[in-house]
Amino acid sequence: MTDSDTTAVWEGLAAGGGLWAWGDEDGVAPWTDGDGHDVVPLWTAADRAEEESLSDAEPGEGPVFLDVETLLEAIPEWVAAGVREAGLQSEGGRFTLTVPLTELTERLLRLQ
Repeated sequence: MTDSDTTAVWEGLAAGGGLWAWGDEDGVAPWTDGDGHDVVPLWTAADRAEEESLSDAEPGEGPVFLDVETLLEAIPEWVAAGVREAGLQSEGGRFTLTVPLTELTERLLRLQ
């Protein structure tokens, strides 16, 4: 991962006013990364979410846009479920950036 990759994720978040997840009307399900940790996968564009998720999709699932407020509301629920990190911008199943939800929260609060 390069600094430009990391910067692009944060710039995409700021420009879009939120991030995309994969889910359904019941919410967003975490993924388990290669180390066995649950992470919430998030992307800067719906097509990126679809490219990474469509092959394993269940009926009714699709890209879900989470604006800054919705993300801030969801983070405590994810933490309560035992999720501690967000995986950002996966490509080929590998995340460009994995950050603690506390860091994501701080960045989201700065965007308000």
